[in-house]
Amino acid sequence: MINYLHNSFKEIFSILAFLFKKLSAEISYKIIENELFTFNYSSLKAEFSFDLFKYIIIPFLLILIITLVIILIVNRYDFEKKIIIKNEVDTKINDFLTEIIFSNYDSTYIQEHIKLFKQEVPFKKKWCKSIILNKIITIKRNINGVNPHQMLLIYKYFGFHDYSKKLIRSRSWENKLLGIYHYQILEYKIKTGYIRPNIYVKNKFLKSNALIAVISLSDQKFDFLSNYEKQISHADELKILDIIHQKKSALPTKINEWLYNKNSSVVILAIKLMIRYRETLTIDQISHLLSNTNTKVRRETFLVIQNLYIIEANVLLINHYPKEIDTQNKISALKTMGAIGDNETKDFALSILTAETDLEIKFEIVNCINKIDATFFNTYKTADASENEIIKRIVLHVNNPYLN
Repeated sequence: MINYLHNSFKEIFSILAFLFKKLSAEISYKIIENELFTFNYSSLKAEFSFDLFKYIIIPFLLILIITLVIILIVNRYDFEKKIIIKNEVDTKINDFLTEIIFSNYDSTYIQEHIKLFKQEVPFKKKWCKSIILNKIITIKRNINGVNPHQMLLIYKYFGFHDYSKKLIRSRSWENKLLGIYHYQILEYKIKTGYIRPNIYVKNKFLKSNALIAVISLSDQKFDFLSNYEKQISHADELKILDIIHQKKSALPTKINEWLYNKNSSVVILAIKLMIRYRETLTIDQISHLLSNTNTKVRRETFLVIQNLYIIEANVLLINHYPKEIDTQNKISALKTMGAIGDNETKDFALSILTAETDLEIKFEIVNCINKIDATFFNTYKTADASENEIIKRIVLHVNNPYLN
């Protein structure tokens, strides 16, 4: 029985071993088959990729490189050609402008000559127009002795006045600035109406340039400033004063209205014009200006009194000083009183000397008294020893500004 079971198990194990070998062989075959398929597919794929790279990608890259090289050569050639053309045109423009600007040709000849010249050069090209316009402006701005009327005619006969008008009417504020600049440099006075609306815009650069241009192009008519409500910068004040001085214009007829203007910028400009023209202020005008709420207006008023030596304003200054709240203005007022003051001024300054705690103001009080009476502090004494010491030091500095 045992032998029978042994043989039976042996047969079963043999059968199982055979089946396992069979299955293993089948699996190995499948694996090999798959590997062969994968190898063949990879080979085909590699061969396809090589052909794609060889017959498509490389030729495409070569064509692209050759095309780019040709484009670069052509562009370089065009660039060099344009430079040569521009240089030739530039020479023609220089010769032509020199001839018609520095000559005595009449307007009819100039107009006809320009008409013919526009056919000789590529005038329709933007770069050509730009060269001509820039040269006209440069000559007008930098060369003295040229006839301004003749320069304006040349500018108009070339048609640049229409170009400038388009710039001023454009929406771009940079273009507007350029157009205004053209009008101002070439003194195109009859077209200030195009510039004037830009005085009231929000853009400070455009507003400033438009204001200066209108004043520069005006024939000594500055009355529009009476109704000007925008603030004028310090830089623009100086430009306006310089323009009026260069044009040798008369004092604006409505200068009194400027002094009473609600716009503090206009008031300050009026005061500076009064100084420039050495035109004295009345007591009523000074009284009004000292009551102005603007600190700068009051400060300029002190300066005009001092510069024009209006001694009649002495009492007004004494009465105003206690109302002044600005430290720098108090100092300016004291300097002015020191310049035009009398014994009444000295008594007033002495009355506020000991009560003043601000050393800068106290210094100016002492200086004011010293200017009116240079010997006053030789015998001056107070009951307060420390106050005497302070005043003594101030007097030393007043008499010797370089003392440490």
